[in-house]
Amino acid sequence: MPFQICIKTDKTLQQLAAEIRDLFSLPPYTLDPHTEEPYCQFEMLGMLLFVRRYDEESRDPEVQDYAYCLDLQLAFTEGAIDTDTVEYSLQPYYAQLLAFRLAVETASYEKKRIGEHWQIRYHYYARNESWNADLLFGEPGYAPAIKEKTPGPWRSIHTFF
Repeated sequence: MPFQICIKTDKTLQQLAAEIRDLFSLPPYTLDPHTEEPYCQFEMLGMLLFVRRYDEESRDPEVQDYAYCLDLQLAFTEGAIDTDTVEYSLQPYYAQLLAFRLAVETASYEKKRIGEHWQIRYHYYARNESWNADLLFGEPGYAPAIKEKTPGPWRSIHTFF
């Protein structure tokens, strides 16, 4: 499974892509409206970043309400470095950052190998509207900037090669 963050928002695809572009200081995106499902594509430093509507038939049941997804694909491979681990460890960070900065709900998955099979579960993030930037961690009334809901249950997935 590639790096993927599911996004729940009422924003349009172009509005969401523009906000992501501004947040990450990305170059202008390419919009391909002629495909079956339009998407916005960014290219930077050997990475392809796609913001697209998440096809309802392709969505996992845990994220049926998430209309968009952000996909990251590396356009290169580095044999000496485990890039999969790097990608998967970045997912929760970017999911939280998007939730906080864009005031959207996000979900990212965690995976683990059980014998010859894989299991995944989703983590859910939303901006904490009661967060106060003037209160530091440990001070009375402090609340974290991100609300993380209880992760979903583990479930098996089947991969085909």
